[in-house]
Order: sequence, then structure tokens, then C-alpha cells
Amino acid sequence: MADEAIGTDAAGYEVLTEAMLELANEFPGLEDGESVKFEELGRESGIALSGSSGALVYQEREDIIGGVHQTCRYAFVLVYRAGASAREGQKRAVSEFLDAFGKWLCRETAVIDGESYVLSAWPDLSTGREIKRITRENAYGTEPQESGVQDWVLPVTVEYTNEFSR
Repeated sequence: MADEAIGTDAAGYEVLTEAMLELANEFPGLEDGESVKFEELGRESGIALSGSSGALVYQEREDIIGGVHQTCRYAFVLVYRAGASAREGQKRAVSEFLDAFGKWLCRETAVIDGESYVLSAWPDLSTGREIKRITRENAYGTEPQESGVQDWVLPVTVEYTNEFSR
């Protein structure tokens, strides 16, 4: 796939954001009552999903009958906010939590509280879009705030196809 975007999939941004938010809230490592919110964190804690570059088109071809075939990427980050009392052990736990979250999203085996989980399928998308692959980078902590609250970030990329007729 080309490394530079050639366009945007504006409608895809909404479709992918909703699908990834719903999927994130199915993660078996979430505590009871805990949820992933869209770009919203509490003052000292929370988990949020935030789109980082939109839904971008990287390849496009049109067939002779007007069918358009696009290869696209939707990049987002999961942000985990840890309270001011976070010590090294707690920071390692946050890092391990995000690592398990990333493995699960990528359909790898994630071990949570001693149990293994594997996501069986990615969600079906509407309007001719289909997820082909989800990849992740390593989670990292940002600079702590003066209060000691620290955000941890997990970058994730969804590769998908978009097919429609002109």
C-alpha cells in the first residue's frame, strides 16, 4: 500500500469511529461499569478513543463499469488516564492493560487475569466497507501533569477496503 494518502473517506470516518468505539467497549479487560468514551476523559481517570488522522484513502482504482475500489486506513489512539497516585507497579499495569487491549483488537491472544481471549471477528461495516487488518504500535506514557495524572497512549491503525459505484 502507498505510504501517502491520496484522499479522504469522509463518510468512512464516522462509520469507523462508531465501529471501533463499539468494539472497544466489548474488550473483556474492562472493569464492570467501565467504558471507552469518544474523546472524553475524567479529570484523573478514564479511557478514551480519539481519531488521530481521519479515514484516508491510500489506493484507488475504478473498473470499466464504474466500480470504485479503495484501500483505506483509519488511525486512532486509545488513551488511558491514570490518577496521580500511580506508582511504578501501577504504571506497568496500565502498560500491560493497553498491550492486552491492542493484542485483542488485532485478533491476537490477549491474557487477562490469567485467561486467554481472542477476538473472533472484526465488526461488519456498512456501505461497502470491510476491515482487512488492524495493527498497533507500542503503548507509551505522556509527560505527567503537575498533579501527577498521566495519560498512556496506544496507537492503532485499521486497514479497510471501500467499494462503491460512481
